[in-house]
Amino acid sequence: MVQRFSLSGINRDFLKKAIIIGGALVAVLAIAFLAIPTKYYFVLKGGKLELCVGRIGWIDGLRDRGFEPVYLGKEKDEELNVLLSKKFKTRDEALEALVPVALHRIHKRVSSLAEVEKSLFEQYHILLGEYMAAKQAGVEGLDVPIEALKGWLEMYKQHMKELEKKK
Repeated sequence: MVQRFSLSGINRDFLKKAIIIGGALVAVLAIAFLAIPTKYYFVLKGGKLELCVGRIGWIDGLRDRGFEPVYLGKEKDEELNVLLSKKFKTRDEALEALVPVALHRIHKRVSSLAEVEKSLFEQYHILLGEYMAAKQAGVEGLDVPIEALKGWLEMYKQHMKELEKKK
């Protein structure tokens, strides 16, 4: 009879038990992870607002492909901080919560830009007249800036009407 010598420093029975227990533990953790409901939440990265989806958050969170990140600036106001701190069960619920925050920020921004736009209005109005005079004199290729200036002037007039309604 030939005798075998074990040179390994690891107890093979212990190793088998450890692998079985480790595999079972991984399986239980995977099932527990999958049982956690998916949540939607907003993050502000580099001034851009993103809608993310994940179970745990920053560990497994992925950007929602249906929501294009939008630049809001790096300043966080109280309303935005509240939105960033919330978790939502569905995408629709998250987007619904964004509506009042976005509208409030739009109205605040339009009001703060009113003075700057007021000074630009006269300058852009003059510039539009100069472009139109050059076009009538035969200069070609001015259609794009003329349409852009008309669009901006129309937008300004609309903003002023909205501000007047609030007063």
